[in-house]
Amino acid sequence: MRKTIEVLKGKYILLAGLVLVAVVTVFGDKGIYELYKVRQERDGILVYNRALESENRELEKQIRLLETDKQYIGQIARKELGKLGRNELVYKIEAPARDKNSATDRK
Repeated sequence: MRKTIEVLKGKYILLAGLVLVAVVTVFGDKGIYELYKVRQERDGILVYNRALESENRELEKQIRLLETDKQYIGQIARKELGKLGRNELVYKIEAPARDKNSATDRK
């Protein structure tokens, strides 16, 4: 009977040790959970890097156009600065002002 109790104690100690190792492996400093979090962070950074690379390509394209294409420069000046090109006219149409008295006269 004493041997069976000692064998059971040994089995429980072994089981407790295995559970401890499993917990440390999963939740420890360099455990599986930490690895999962680091991989998620890495994936987010990779997506952000791809977006930055795409934006850089667009900016490089704009730089080349600004260095070489006068029509593009004129287009940007018109769009962003409100400049006019040669032979361009701006017509400003204002709505007629409504008079308070004229609205009451119609009644």
